[in-house]
Amino acid sequence: AVADPILTSAHFFPLSPPSATMPSNNDDLPDISSMKLSELKKELRLYGIDSSNFFEKHEFTSALDNARKTLPRPTTTYREVEPTEEEIKEQKEKEREKEREKRAAAKAARKSSTGSSGTSRRSQPAASAPTPAASASAPAPAAATPAPTPSTQQQTQEQQQQAQLKMKKLLASRSPLTALQQIKEHPSEKLVSEQSISFLPGSPFSFSLRGSLFESDSTILRIPDGVKLTISAASVERKSMEEFSKQKGSIGVSLRISTEENPQLLPIWTFDKEKSKSYGVTDLGVVVCGPRTMRLLAYMEMGFSSKMSVDVGVFGSVSLDGDKFD
Repeated sequence: AVADPILTSAHFFPLSPPSATMPSNNDDLPDISSMKLSELKKELRLYGIDSSNFFEKHEFTSALDNARKTLPRPTTTYREVEPTEEEIKEQKEKEREKEREKRAAAKAARKSSTGSSGTSRRSQPAASAPTPAASASAPAPAAATPAPTPSTQQQTQEQQQQAQLKMKKLLASRSPLTALQQIKEHPSEKLVSEQSISFLPGSPFSFSLRGSLFESDSTILRIPDGVKLTISAASVERKSMEEFSKQKGSIGVSLRISTEENPQLLPIWTFDKEKSKSYGVTDLGVVVCGPRTMRLLAYMEMGFSSKMSVDVGVFGSVSLDGDKFD
């Protein structure tokens, strides 16, 4: 039986890892730990962060804390991301004005055609013209309102679709992918270490997975709608692996992955101290598009009872989902 690992602080990331922050003064902002869930969602919205994939409060607080440290402080409500009701009304009014101009142009064209026909009729003999009395008694025909042509309707629909697509693309560009790993003692389930990083589309992806025997120590990746994650490479540190390999019963470490469609953690790469020729792999080719939640785990292949483990670094990129916006 595998003994419960004794986890030491030397192997974990700090609870609040230092990160490069942008100079800003947040003294006047409310304390994140005392904010309500609705207030957290509102401020995340100001930073342009989609929180629809968050479920637990610590995910909201972690994302907001990271946004305050890494993103410029918003001076507007990002009206370009989600237009206000006044802007929506103004846009609809502009579209109706364009439609009226098109109808007026079509009406003028029909009147011009009708005038040419009337001139031709007046050139005929006078006997064929109606008497003045008959002309006066005949009511003037009412001008018919032209119905929009199929081509005009199609153009309007295409314009609306393009505007909606542009809005979704802008929102996706401001929605970060989040990676969260929590290491807990077993069996007490006491939180020992936590690492949380956000990646905006267009940024490289890198994350160090803490090795473990427990699925509950997996790293959770939340990918927003319109965002794509590519994992292309993974590696282990040579010195750490050599020290781990000296332990009796140690074999290596495997990188495992699971998705919402298949929650089982399955290996996609394994480092075996006797069979592997290199300490990394560069052709993983894992591509996942949001909205989706997935898990990554650096699973220790035996030897974990020796109180040692090895971290697995994963590398790739975060980008917009081209299939949705191109």
